[in-house]
Amino acid sequence: MNLCMHGRTKLIRFNQTGGSGVLRIDEVALPEPRGKDVLIKVEALGLGRTDVLWRSGRYVEEPIFPARIGYDAAGRIQAVGPNVVGLSVGDRVSTFPAVSLRDYGAHGENILYPDQALLRYPENLSPAEAAAVNTGLFTAYFALVELAGLERGQYLVVTAASSSTGIAALQLAKQIGAKSIALTRSAAKASALVAAGATHVLVAGDAEVRKTIVEITDGLGADVVYDAVAGPGLEELVWATKRLGQVIVYGALGGEAGATSLPFGACFLRGVKLHAGFRVLDFTGDSRLGLSTRRQAIARAKKSICRGLASGAFTAKIDRTFYGLDAYAAAHQYLESGAQIGKIIVSLPV
Repeated sequence: MNLCMHGRTKLIRFNQTGGSGVLRIDEVALPEPRGKDVLIKVEALGLGRTDVLWRSGRYVEEPIFPARIGYDAAGRIQAVGPNVVGLSVGDRVSTFPAVSLRDYGAHGENILYPDQALLRYPENLSPAEAAAVNTGLFTAYFALVELAGLERGQYLVVTAASSSTGIAALQLAKQIGAKSIALTRSAAKASALVAAGATHVLVAGDAEVRKTIVEITDGLGADVVYDAVAGPGLEELVWATKRLGQVIVYGALGGEAGATSLPFGACFLRGVKLHAGFRVLDFTGDSRLGLSTRRQAIARAKKSICRGLASGAFTAKIDRTFYGLDAYAAAHQYLESGAQIGKIIVSLPV
């Protein structure tokens, strides 16, 4: 059943790329869903590194102004388009990154979102928890399960491990039965990373990372490296990977992607398969980027993630909660500080 929509709503937009100061709260007409879109009353927003890249003009796509923002949100469906199947008014849903930010943004009081990019999340999760988990879990699932084929007993190295995507990878590795080596810049985060599922924690800069990883893995090296940093340390990670192992680079926190030299020599000598520039869109699709949607992989991901969330194998790690859209820019500033362990949430009034 559809509802008649009237009134106004607020959403986050920006008219130029830059720092958090470009973000603004715009009031617009409350939209009516058409086709396969649904209208969601948002209860919680999740912030991630993609939001910073998109806002600052450093994402894989260029924004069209006025630009929407945000991949992560959770709320209740208020209305459905005429072609929506499997979702109904009142359903509790969360978004996951299966759309282009040019077309949809999840950060606002009421949002339109396509049904194929929504997950009916388990009842044991709060809206804040539901908004905190999907991007990390879907990204990790596609990279580690569908792409790398991570198996029980194998060793996984996770860089920037205290990020929400890093923690999701640690939880997924634990569920699979793999052994994880978490890399972090701060020794103070070690206990939280162990609690999140890390088998070992190494502090980047305080240890000979390559040597220590090789020692932990009985001289063989890691089976899979899941790297959000790239930069100068990428070659060391390749040398710390076993022969015929895999390195998945999905971020460039160590510097601009253009400044990272790909270690072809080390990859050749180690026989390592390097997946440079992995994106969740490689599986969820983006027609503008020439990426097709892998529907069977998405179905497997949704089933696995829902099962893990319902059982408690996957849990939300929320670092800090901000309240109301007025605090949205401040939440971005905190995200860029790098002090967090897990997800940053903006809670909205119901």
